[in-house]
Amino acid sequence: MDCATCYYPNEAEARFCVRCAAALGVAVSSLPTEAPAAPSPAVADLIAGSGDLGAPHALAQALQGGAASRGGGRGELGFGAASAQAALLGGRYRLLTCLGSGGFGAVYEAEEVSLGLRVAIKLLNRTALQDARMRQRFLQEARMIAELRSPHVVMLHDYAVTEHGVPYLVMELLAGKPLSHDMLSGPLSARRAAHIMAQVCGALGDAHACGMVHRDIKPDNILLLAHAPPVVHGPTIPATPGADRDFVKVVDFGVARWCGVSTRASDILGTPAYISPETLADEPVDGRSDLYAVGMLLWQMIVGELPFPGKNQALMMKSHLDAPRLRPREINPRYRLPDELEDLMVQLVARAPSDRPSSAYAVRALLHELLARPGLLPDRPLRGAARPDFGPHWDAPATATKPHPADPHAVTQAITVKMPTRIDAS
Repeated sequence: MDCATCYYPNEAEARFCVRCAAALGVAVSSLPTEAPAAPSPAVADLIAGSGDLGAPHALAQALQGGAASRGGGRGELGFGAASAQAALLGGRYRLLTCLGSGGFGAVYEAEEVSLGLRVAIKLLNRTALQDARMRQRFLQEARMIAELRSPHVVMLHDYAVTEHGVPYLVMELLAGKPLSHDMLSGPLSARRAAHIMAQVCGALGDAHACGMVHRDIKPDNILLLAHAPPVVHGPTIPATPGADRDFVKVVDFGVARWCGVSTRASDILGTPAYISPETLADEPVDGRSDLYAVGMLLWQMIVGELPFPGKNQALMMKSHLDAPRLRPREINPRYRLPDELEDLMVQLVARAPSDRPSSAYAVRALLHELLARPGLLPDRPLRGAARPDFGPHWDAPATATKPHPADPHAVTQAITVKMPTRIDAS
């Protein structure tokens, strides 16, 4: 298995790279192809009794209490029965802290007891466990992440199913903060925005090369880490203010899909501010749909506003489909950005996918080219740029859940489970 950090070819069963000691993800060949059947109603009742995936010890206590009342020695989800403090998921993972929860599940910080490795574990809640589509999407998310070998994509350590049919994902634990955290403070400089989005495009290029579309690129699904991995190969670009804390990880492949099949009305998923026109129009979707979201994000990061009106969701949807695409200087004559950057911002949000750049790698190459030209991209936010709008018609940014020891403003996350405001006609 090739290491995603230094690309050294390791043995298929290796868990750590013999060259750089980085943790290796699970091989996609070791994952099942079919999702498990729904667990029994008794298991669902135990999950609901714990507060639908709340505090980890409350969950463990509820499960052990249920097992004890039936005379069993193990909890229904695979926890050991010694005590709530010592309860282990699948006999390996001790849940420590709930990092966040949403409409379909929760993510916990956990410890792999045999190695002392800190990980993040994602569990589905009772409602999602009873939905065959959600269980299949959960497995598909695992298979997609395992397929990717990108330093800018969250790593999957394991996908497992307890003896009572409850699946869970084991992810790398990332100490960082969502991009939305910094955007709440105001617009970013064009140089910093280009540095961040070049890495996002690197992750998307790797995903598209594997035949998958993320479909939910947004500020909450882009994590900024304080430090890059020890060894990361890639194009060398000039130092960027804030680059030392802007190593990107793209997360949440929960609604990602494989290319090749046209979207259907029942399969329109995404976040309203960033959803592509072809998704709304039930047209075929490929990697250029993600590039549309990249363009919307560049606008929001640099200008603070979208390139067209979005005062409510209905107007936002209509604007994606038929609003004229303007340049930043046409919206505000005081804005001064390089022509090449404005050209890219307009091309990325074109109505027709054929009018957008051909690939995420091409966008990354152009951003690197702009970054390599000294003094071209402003190091400070635009004067007069609006504060990015995260009102009720947007998908609200994630709430900080746990400070990072080196940065009181950072949050520790591994994968977003807060389900965004999505359009799903099914």
